[in-house]
Amino acid sequence: MKKIFYFKSWLVVLALIFTATGCSKLDEKVYSEETPENFYKTADQVMAAYVMPYAYMQTQIYQTHFALQEFTTDEAVAPVRGGYVDQNGAWNRFHQHTWTSSEQWIQFEWNNFFQDIGFCNNFIDVIQTKDVSALTLPLSKEQMVAEIKLVRALHYYWALSSFGNIPIVEHVAEVNPVAKSRAEVFAFIEKEIKDNIPLLSEKGDAGWYGHFTKSAAHALLAKLYLNAEVFTGTPRYADCIIECDAVINSGKFSLDSKWNTPFLAHNELSKENILVVPFDANSAVGFNAAQQQIHWTVAQVKYGIDDGWYKTVTQESFYDLYRANDQRINQWLVGPQTYTDENGDIQPVEEDGEQLVLTKQIDGLISSEGYTQGASNIKYEVEPTGLYNMNNDLVVFRLSDVLFMKAESLMRSNGNAANTQAVDLINSVRARSFAAGAPGSRFTTATLTMNELLNERGREFAYEMYRRE
Repeated sequence: MKKIFYFKSWLVVLALIFTATGCSKLDEKVYSEETPENFYKTADQVMAAYVMPYAYMQTQIYQTHFALQEFTTDEAVAPVRGGYVDQNGAWNRFHQHTWTSSEQWIQFEWNNFFQDIGFCNNFIDVIQTKDVSALTLPLSKEQMVAEIKLVRALHYYWALSSFGNIPIVEHVAEVNPVAKSRAEVFAFIEKEIKDNIPLLSEKGDAGWYGHFTKSAAHALLAKLYLNAEVFTGTPRYADCIIECDAVINSGKFSLDSKWNTPFLAHNELSKENILVVPFDANSAVGFNAAQQQIHWTVAQVKYGIDDGWYKTVTQESFYDLYRANDQRINQWLVGPQTYTDENGDIQPVEEDGEQLVLTKQIDGLISSEGYTQGASNIKYEVEPTGLYNMNNDLVVFRLSDVLFMKAESLMRSNGNAANTQAVDLINSVRARSFAAGAPGSRFTTATLTMNELLNERGREFAYEMYRRE
C-alpha cells in the first residue's frame, strides 16, 4: 500500500489560512480566522504547513514543469491535428525554439517556482519561532526545516537551470529582490544542501517516502556539480563523483531488474527511485499522462479512458535512437495497435472499421490530417481502469541517473573519453534492456563517445524532464 505523507486533513487545516487571509472586504463576517499567531497550535496544523511545499509540487510538476522541459527538446512535440491549435500554438513554439518573453507558460513556470519557494519560506520563518515540544509530531522540528530547505533548494535549482540569473528570497516579507548571478545562486544552493544533509532522514526511516532524504540531497548536489561549469564557469566533476558515490555506497538503493519497474502504477516498490512526487488517482490527482499522451481510440478501447487527447508525441529522430531489440522501445506506441480482451486474446484496436496504425513520422506540426502520426509514450504504466488521473508516482531522482552522472563526470574529466569505469556504469543500467549477449547491448571504451552517452541518456531518461538540460 502506498504511504503518502500528504494527509488530506492537514491540507484542509492549512486551507483555512488562505480562506481567511485572502480576502480584503472589511465588512465581511468572519467565521474563522487562522494566522501565523494562532496557527501551529496542534500537530495537525504543524504538519499541514510542513507538507504544503511537497503537496504544491503535485499541482505543477507534470502540468507545467514537464511541459517546458520536454517540449523544448526532440523528445516531445504537439502536432496540430485538424486545425486545432492547442494553447494557441505554444507547444510548437517551444519545440521550434521560437518562443518569446510573453509566453504565459514561461510565466507559469516562474510563478510556480517562486510560489513553492514562498510556501517553504513561510514554514521555515514561522516554525522556528514556535515551541512545538509539547506536540506529538512524527519527526523533529529540525528535520522538518531541513527537508523544506531542500525542497526550496530543488526549486532554486530548477529556476537556475531554466532562467539563469534569479533572485534569492529566503523570507516571505522580502520585496523587490534583486536578481543574483548564476554563480551566486549556485553557491546558495550548494550551502543549503550541505548544511542540511546531516539533519535529514534516510530511506527506511519512518515517513521517508516522497520526502527529501540524505540520498535525495546528495543526488541534487551531484546534479548541481555536474552542471557547475555552465553555472559558474568552473567544472566540479570530482565533487559530482563524490556525491554520486555517497548515494551508490549507501547501500540503500539498487537497480530494478526491469527497466520499467520505476514507472509502474504502484512504483513505491521500486528499489532505485530516490525521490518521487506521490500521486494517487483519488486523493492526490494531477498526473494525467495517459490522457495527454495516448491516442483517443487506444485510450478508450485498451484502457477505458474516454478522453484521450493524443497531444504529446515524440519526433521521429528521437524514436529512431532506439534499437529494435532494446526493450525500452516498448514505451512508445507505434504501428498496428492491439488490446487484450476479456478472454485474454489479442484483438486489433479498430477505428472506422480498420485496425489503427500509428506512425513514427510526422508530416508537419500544423496539418489538417495527422490523426495517427507520432509515437506516444506509455513509460509510466497505464492501468486499464478508465481513470485519467494516475496512481504512478512521478520520479525526480533515481539511482540510474546517479550512475549516469558519475560516468559523465569521469568522461568529462578525461577529455570526454570513456574509461572502463564509465563504460561499466552505463552498461550496468543498459544490460536490463537487452537480452543477454544481444547485438549492440554493451558499450566499449571506443563506442561510448560523449555524443553516444547523451543519446543513451535520452533513451534511458525519456520523459523524465532532463533532456533540455
